[in-house]
Amino acid sequence: MEASLKKRYSIKLISNIINGVMGAILVAIVPKALAPVAYGQFVYLQDFFAKVIGFLDMGTSIAFFTKLSANSKRKELISFYFIYSLTILLILILSISAIIYFRYNSLFLPNIPTKYIYMGLIFGFLVWFIQILIKISDAYAMTISVEFIKILNKILSLLLLLYLIYFTAFNLDRYFIFHYISLISFIAILIWLFIKREIFRGIFNKFPIIDISKEFIEYSHPLLVYSIISVLAGIFDIWLLQKVAGSSQTGFYGLAYSISAICFLFTSAMTPIITREFAKSYASNDMENMRRLFFRYIPMLYSISAFLGIFISLQSSNLLNIFTDEKFRDAKLVLTIMALYPIHQTYGQLSGSIFYATNQTKLLRDISFITQPISILLSVIFIYILDLGAVGLALKMILAQIIGVNIQLYLNAKFLDFKMKRFIYHQLYSILFFVIFAYISTKIVSLESNILEFLISGLLYTILVIIFSFIFPEVFATTREDIRKNLDRIIDVIKRKTKK
Repeated sequence: MEASLKKRYSIKLISNIINGVMGAILVAIVPKALAPVAYGQFVYLQDFFAKVIGFLDMGTSIAFFTKLSANSKRKELISFYFIYSLTILLILILSISAIIYFRYNSLFLPNIPTKYIYMGLIFGFLVWFIQILIKISDAYAMTISVEFIKILNKILSLLLLLYLIYFTAFNLDRYFIFHYISLISFIAILIWLFIKREIFRGIFNKFPIIDISKEFIEYSHPLLVYSIISVLAGIFDIWLLQKVAGSSQTGFYGLAYSISAICFLFTSAMTPIITREFAKSYASNDMENMRRLFFRYIPMLYSISAFLGIFISLQSSNLLNIFTDEKFRDAKLVLTIMALYPIHQTYGQLSGSIFYATNQTKLLRDISFITQPISILLSVIFIYILDLGAVGLALKMILAQIIGVNIQLYLNAKFLDFKMKRFIYHQLYSILFFVIFAYISTKIVSLESNILEFLISGLLYTILVIIFSFIFPEVFATTREDIRKNLDRIIDVIKRKTKK
């Protein structure tokens, strides 16, 4: 029996929160251990291969997840996609080898030693392949067990990293090796779990590879152009920053992105789950349920992202003092801006899932014709012409994201037949709501200890938001009655636990 959407989201959220804590610890120790240049090289390789593999993916992983979610009995989809994954790995190895052989690596991967290029390739593929396995687990509603495994893997991996940093001569080589151990062990456990659950039963049977290829091509061919444009724009951004400003600025950007990624905790937990629900509702022609899910979860998660992002933005000095040393002080303005990026990324992830779930991939392609040229132009202006370095890339990402997600919102409003105006207003007044209380809590609390100041300011900010959310519940797309019911449930749980 499938776990409910709320249960699956809850465990995924708990897992993400734990991963966020682990990520915060990594941000606190890894950049200092590697220093800006080596950390910047890692960030560049991580981003470069993520975008290249994203291009080779061409939206097929979304097609795979959507189709498997709609009909989990189609084991031939798993067989086909494993073959496709190996093909991607082979293309990657051959392409990078050709680039290095013909000495174009200084053009595409500036200031990166050859051995790290190959290490980055393997790392990038393993990260992507794990996402494929997680998509399989989500399609079979195995979210709860897989997220528990992920939590345990993260904890053990963190212990290994602490050992490597404090008891060995830690460098970029060892950081890559650490990731290999963590990723490969997680892959092995997931594969064992799938075999035990008999998910892989029958996947080695003969299947119509040509028919399935045609099915994927039909779904994904509009995404080919979309992927080409998106990947070229994405690689251009990080390449321009690395080329013009150097590895240190890339390291500042990577650090700011890692800290701001905390705001993705709630959104990323919901994205695969709500995509699955959209796909199932669309398959049964239940447009009303799709509309209900959209109205219920997207504004709420947008506000949660804003709640976190705005506070992190105003606390950028404290966070850098907590996590880094003097070598990263120049990352303050980058973090102040970058912390706002996840707010509208919520719309990009959740409203974008509508296009994938309903096979409207042509619309995504058409949107990219508008947004990506604007994105490239903004990069040239901010990074090259104005020479703003990582600050310029952060500004560009914010502006391009706001433009792109509101175009998506407009098209989703037409598809689901609702007025976009309500969501635009929500974007504006919810931002103002959080800015007011984040500013008050930041200005009131002033202590010598950065950690205490951050924690007490955060506590005060949270209390203010909770109190005024009851007065203005529409900020979180809820009602006072819903808030009362949830409080009653929490009180009931506490009473039952106390009695025991």
